[in-house]
Amino acid sequence: MKDRYTIGTVVVLGLAFLLVFVLVIFSFFFTGLLQKPAVVSFDCMALIISILVIITITSLIFLARNIFLVAKQRKMLDIQDFYIEHLNEMVRVIRSQRHDFINHMQVVYALMKTKKPERAEQYIEELCQNVRFNDGVLYVNMPELSALLIAKEELAADKEISFKIKIDSDLVGLNVKPLDLITVLGNLLDNSFEAVEELPQEKKNVAIKIFQTSKHFVFQTANPGYIPKHLREKIFEMGFSTKSGKNRGVGLASVASVVEKNSGRITVSSSEDSGTKFTVMFPV
Repeated sequence: MKDRYTIGTVVVLGLAFLLVFVLVIFSFFFTGLLQKPAVVSFDCMALIISILVIITITSLIFLARNIFLVAKQRKMLDIQDFYIEHLNEMVRVIRSQRHDFINHMQVVYALMKTKKPERAEQYIEELCQNVRFNDGVLYVNMPELSALLIAKEELAADKEISFKIKIDSDLVGLNVKPLDLITVLGNLLDNSFEAVEELPQEKKNVAIKIFQTSKHFVFQTANPGYIPKHLREKIFEMGFSTKSGKNRGVGLASVASVVEKNSGRITVSSSEDSGTKFTVMFPV
C-alpha cells in the first residue's frame, strides 16, 4: 500500500517537473520570437506563456494536495498497524490467561480433594490479587495504555521479572496522543526490563507509577541499576548507547523527542543504592 502511494507521488512529481521544463523551453523559444514580431504577436506570446504558467501552478497545487493526502494516509496506516499489533498482543495475553486460569482451577480442585482448604484459600487469595491488578489497569482512560501494560506484564512474567504497577490517575484530561504516550512508556519499560534481565533473581524488579499533581500527569519507571552522572544527559542523544550492537541509541532519543513535542519534561535520577528512575511529566 505504501509503495503504491510512493510511486503515485513520484509520478505526479515527475509530471510537474516536466511541465516546468516545458515552460522553460517555451520561454526561451518565445524570447527568441520576440526578436521576430512579424511571426508571432506579443499579445499571443503573452497569452501562451500565461496559459503554461497557470497549468504549471495548477499541477503543483494538485501535487501538494496529493502529497498531503499520501502523508495523511500513511499516518493512518501506521496508527492502524500499531493498534492491530497491540490488539493481537492482547488476544495472545487473554488466551494465555484463560489457559492459566484452567490450570489454577485444577490446582484449587486438587487442594480441596486432598483436604487442604487452608492452602486452597491462600492460593485463591493470591490469584484474586493478580486479577484485581489487571482490572485496575483496564480502568485507565486510555485503552492503548491498558493494552501496553497488560502486554508488558506478560513479557515480564516470561522473563521472570517482578513487574509492579501503581496507578493513581485515570488520565482524564491528558492532552497526549496514545501513540506518543505508548512510544514513551514502551521504550522506558523495555529499557528497564533490559537493565534487570541479567541481574540475580532478587534484583529483577521493575515498577511503573502513574499519578497526577495539580499541574502535571506523572509517569515514573524504576529499576535497579546505576547510570553514572556524566552519562545521564548523553543517553538521550540519538545514536548514543552504553551497550554494543546495531540499532542502539534510538529508544531514549525518541522518548526525549516525543516528550519535548508535547511540552513535557523528562528527568533521570540514579544511585547505586536506590537504582534508576525515569520521570516524565506532561502538563495538565
